[in-house]
Amino acid sequence: MESSDLHGFSPDILDRLDALVELIQKHQRFLLTTHRDPDGDGLGAEAALAAGLQQLGKTVVVLNDEATPAQYEFLDREGLFRRYQPSRHRELVATNEVAVLLDAGRLERMGSPGRGLAKFKGRTVVLDHHPGGGWADIEVVEPEACSTTELVYLLLERLGLEVTASMADALLTGVLVDTDGFRNLNATPRAHRLAARLIELGADAQRVREAVFASWPLARFRLQADFSRSLHTGHRGRLVWGVVDRESLKRWRQTPAAVEGFVEYSLAVRGTELSVLFLEEAEGVVRVSFRSRGQVRVDGLARALGGGGHQKAAGARVEGSLPAVRRRVLSEVAKLLGPTDS
Repeated sequence: MESSDLHGFSPDILDRLDALVELIQKHQRFLLTTHRDPDGDGLGAEAALAAGLQQLGKTVVVLNDEATPAQYEFLDREGLFRRYQPSRHRELVATNEVAVLLDAGRLERMGSPGRGLAKFKGRTVVLDHHPGGGWADIEVVEPEACSTTELVYLLLERLGLEVTASMADALLTGVLVDTDGFRNLNATPRAHRLAARLIELGADAQRVREAVFASWPLARFRLQADFSRSLHTGHRGRLVWGVVDRESLKRWRQTPAAVEGFVEYSLAVRGTELSVLFLEEAEGVVRVSFRSRGQVRVDGLARALGGGGHQKAAGARVEGSLPAVRRRVLSEVAKLLGPTDS
């Protein structure tokens, strides 16, 4: 399959990719990182890009805010992923020439590695499919991409690198996660063609699918049951919202990463146009996730709360108690959907 059958992106994005190719060719030491609560797209992008850079003989360090979730450990075949610890890694960060932020465009979304990079003296790169950025030396930001791994695939292609079976697994993981198994609106014909190409290159689609969608511990389902019991509706059934508080996380010994997919789960309620998840990450910090369908857009809703995202999938971290954040968010929702009926 020709590359032209896969990308279809603007000349500007392709020019930015070429500028990134030139930057990679000129430097030797690279640091890769992704956002807090790492998911399959960010981690898959790290794994595939790290492998590509190593093919070129580059030195690669991968530092993340948190440990890799168990379901995605298969991506780190070389044992590169490390959890950032300031006392151990501050000097290591400083020795790198290029820092690449994957699947997020702002340092504050990276957690502790972002703080470690605040005074980074080297070159900075953002590779992402979420709107935003505006500060790095090179930014390849394309909201039309189905995932960040789609952009990494194009970069590897322009570098002339071999995409091995393990790299294809990593890239396919990002596609499956961010399209929710090809159920989201970003599951475009191009996304399907990319998945087919990755399978042709050796991706084990069954293994990746099971890792992404069928490898949760029983306790995670207990947590989801708590979330299901918390569900409320409003706006004549157009809205469904639910809560995961710290007590539930503690009860079932789960991390915030365990709620991946919950907000999509509640969007499946018949008649729902907007699903909202309130996740109490810490005392005074609530992560709010939005998913929508039909004519409802949530990117503006997230921006009003200091966050961002896509038209149909967005979120924000909001400071305040869980009840206060819930009231604030539902007030913003009412501006979007109109007066509630309950």
